[in-house]
Amino acid sequence: MRRSILLLSVLSLLLLDGCGAIKGLMIYDKDPSLKTLTHIRVLPMMNSVGFEWEKIADRRVHGINIYRSTPSLEKVFKRIGSIGNRYATHFVDTHVRPNTQYLYKFTTFSFGKESKPTSVFHVMTHPPFEAVSFVKAYKVAPGAVKLLWRPHPNERINAYIIERSVNGGEWRYVSQVEGQLMAEYIDTFVRKGNRYAYRVIAKSYDGIKAKASRVTKISL
Repeated sequence: MRRSILLLSVLSLLLLDGCGAIKGLMIYDKDPSLKTLTHIRVLPMMNSVGFEWEKIADRRVHGINIYRSTPSLEKVFKRIGSIGNRYATHFVDTHVRPNTQYLYKFTTFSFGKESKPTSVFHVMTHPPFEAVSFVKAYKVAPGAVKLLWRPHPNERINAYIIERSVNGGEWRYVSQVEGQLMAEYIDTFVRKGNRYAYRVIAKSYDGIKAKASRVTKISL
């Protein structure tokens, strides 16, 4: 009885995770006669890669499988997506990092059988945003340090992460300042006799972080 309940629980979790999870468990036989995708166009971004292809004319095809790997694991491709509609012509991989190379290949499927894969697509995502170009710390009171920086020129930036190191220690998150044009932060959690280092990391509205700024230091 307990085994039956456990099995039902596992199946419920898979169903709640959506169709993609169920298809991810499929093992396909090969059918070289199935038409595969043609004329695939690739649009890499910093944190996503978009694909577009010609509509599939083969009526036997039920959908498309998408596989991904990296240069270090070139022979090990993992299925990252499964589209259950042959009329679909787009796919976006949102689980990628900036400035990273990925390998992709595609197949079509029908009734548990899969076409031969396309040739491998080598895709390099865009590098992250450049760092904030200027940042400076000033002592404005015995217990306050004012941090000023130059606003990031990219309009996608909408926040700044402030990190601090005390007496050469590890970097720690201090605060996040909202707004592309906001260019200051006042740190009141400082004490006389300590050395403080600060850096600013710009962040876009979709969560992409820029390179860290140069470090500015101040002693109290």
